[in-house]
Amino acid sequence: MTLNPKKLAYYEKKYERNPLEDTLKFMINKWTLHVLRDLFLGKSHFNEFKTNRPSLDNKALSRCLATMQENDLIYKTDDSQYFLTEKGRCLNKVFYELLLFALDTDVDNEHYNEYEKKELKEMYLEILELK
Repeated sequence: MTLNPKKLAYYEKKYERNPLEDTLKFMINKWTLHVLRDLFLGKSHFNEFKTNRPSLDNKALSRCLATMQENDLIYKTDDSQYFLTEKGRCLNKVFYELLLFALDTDVDNEHYNEYEKKELKEMYLEILELK
């Protein structure tokens, strides 16, 4: 679909701010998607987020968690556990669409075979409570 030039100019002026940019700012940190996935999987402790990630140091993880808190994606309890906020949980659909994009564009099965792709799609539907 192509908008006529006048309508396009109107929308570009009226909506100068790009709402997608605001959303992507939440995800820009290298570790945010990893932590987000872990939270959806039920992990909640600082050291759990570091499991199987040798290059993730305490300082980087602390910054990531602080940024996620500032953006109201997670909250920290008095006993130092982290949980998704309602806003964070709403990313489940976005997260799943990113997963679908990654799997569907792996056309030569470079990273996953067809069985693994199917399994991952089903698994994440359940994890993200989309079923």
